[in-house]
Amino acid sequence: MDLDPDEAARANVRAWEHLVRAVPGAWARRAGGALGVMTGAGLGGFNGVWGEAREVEPSAIADLLDAVGEAGVPHCMQLRQGWPPEVDEVAKERGLVRVPGEPLMALDNGRNLPATVECPGMSLRQLLPEEAHLHARVAAEGGVTRSEALYGEVITPEVLRSPGIRCYVGEVEGRSVTTALSVTLGDCVGIFSVATHPAHRRRGYGSAVTARAALDGHESGARWAWLSASDAGYAVYRDLGFVTVERLDFWEPLRPCGGDLTAAATSG
Repeated sequence: MDLDPDEAARANVRAWEHLVRAVPGAWARRAGGALGVMTGAGLGGFNGVWGEAREVEPSAIADLLDAVGEAGVPHCMQLRQGWPPEVDEVAKERGLVRVPGEPLMALDNGRNLPATVECPGMSLRQLLPEEAHLHARVAAEGGVTRSEALYGEVITPEVLRSPGIRCYVGEVEGRSVTTALSVTLGDCVGIFSVATHPAHRRRGYGSAVTARAALDGHESGARWAWLSASDAGYAVYRDLGFVTVERLDFWEPLRPCGGDLTAAATSG
């Protein structure tokens, strides 16, 4: 398939809508080419506005940010490049400032992934829903979130019981050292929160858990995979065959918001 940035952006929004359905009290609303998300967690990366269209409507963005802000939780904004310049002023008026963004990456051919899954000295397994706390712990140790407890309020056993949502850990000598979460919807699988403990990086563990998540998605009917990459994880995903389809722009509060549900924190 051709790697379509529009389809990748739509997949991102659908994944968020799917995830919040399992979070009590959470909501997701579409307006003006964007999605507003409020999970209630005290982590900015779990609340805010996500762009689906390139040219979003500034008034709709303002309304969504106000709705999230009324909940009294930290929040952020992520938009596709091409947003109207008025949006930047809307964000500033609400205490959000633009920060370096991340590439949105996609993989349309997973035939070469099996060779990367086997990693000497590490065993990979899918977590049971009741083991959601292990994912939260490794995600915190690996830098995806600043608060294991707050992260665990969103990625709960109930969320892991939702169709298409899987969590993984890689274990070395009985210790969980790497993790990832995936959301398989229709013909694609999104990969989030890839994290590796700092003491266990550069050993291929992040590559292995990412590949396992992509492969399981393909076996469940997905034709392609996607993720948002941090600087630390970019080379890992590139070497697996992911390519950048476009870049995303981010806005955060003046104080760091933390807790992003992204594929951000691995270094191999």
